[in-house]
Amino acid sequence: MTEHTLTEDQLRSFEEDGFLAIDNLLPADDLSEIEEEYALLLDRTAEFLRAQGLIPRLYAHLSFGDRYSAILNDYPDLHRHFNVSLPLQNEAITPENFLMHTGPAAFRLMRHPAILDVVQSVIGPEITCSPVQQMRMKPPQGNLSGGLTAHSNVGVTTWHQDIVALLPEADDTQQVTVWLAITEASIENGCLVSVPGSHRAGPRVHCSNRKLASEPSVPDRLMQEQEGVPLPVSKGGVVLFHKMNVHRALPNLSDGLRWSLDLRYLPTGQPTGRPAFPEFVARSRSDQHLELRDPDKWAMSWDDARDAILSGRYKGRIFEDARWADPAVC
Repeated sequence: MTEHTLTEDQLRSFEEDGFLAIDNLLPADDLSEIEEEYALLLDRTAEFLRAQGLIPRLYAHLSFGDRYSAILNDYPDLHRHFNVSLPLQNEAITPENFLMHTGPAAFRLMRHPAILDVVQSVIGPEITCSPVQQMRMKPPQGNLSGGLTAHSNVGVTTWHQDIVALLPEADDTQQVTVWLAITEASIENGCLVSVPGSHRAGPRVHCSNRKLASEPSVPDRLMQEQEGVPLPVSKGGVVLFHKMNVHRALPNLSDGLRWSLDLRYLPTGQPTGRPAFPEFVARSRSDQHLELRDPDKWAMSWDDARDAILSGRYKGRIFEDARWADPAVC
């Protein structure tokens, strides 16, 4: 048994509820590398945007969270530079808006042994890291303006199931989400809220978001006033959930940044539901040579995917936001 193997009680709880909160899975020190990488990324991005005349100042005197918030208000597309997956868009793709971050610290978090141990308890020892990932850096809700308030990477995350992000090829894929708190996730600053047992009811109707195609959601009226269970976790804690689990995040009503990372895994060989983007083998107990351990190769795989999409060589759709819609409801 691995050190972080889930207990029988934890597995039973996950199977019954469709989610499981685990506090302090990663020591705070294990998050220092991603914090340092993103501080440097914010420095570089601010310098670039200032040189392009896209922001009026660098805000270098501010703390990381306050600086991110200030620059985001000047330049609403800032979050594109910090995400760990390419944007979910099929049209109007340009080199300027089709961006992501592929740093080594982000890659190493995806391969963190404690996270993979927990995932192995659920799906087995042959683990592929899905490209359906999201870095969510959420400033205080009161600091946001315009369309940012409805964007789940920086603002409100509405009721949804993770299956809505996948193409039909992955309907039977055994995907598990690991939601990692890089800062503490409290009720005040916008922790996850999940509906126990909702994964057993199958796919719900999701209505397309007219303002943001990548944000389909379960209408509030279909939730029948279900509030769900808040799942606060400390820094380094995680929430596991089933791809059919209905969940959302509370608004960030604190005065600081709430920062989390969505990681998704599946048994190797099963479809990811996002064929335009590259997956990789994160763990293989049958053949460790299959594992990708080089962050540069991971970054190159995303560069290749981006080039294929921008050049038109990739002909398929990236994402379908209306697949689970019902005209009678939406």
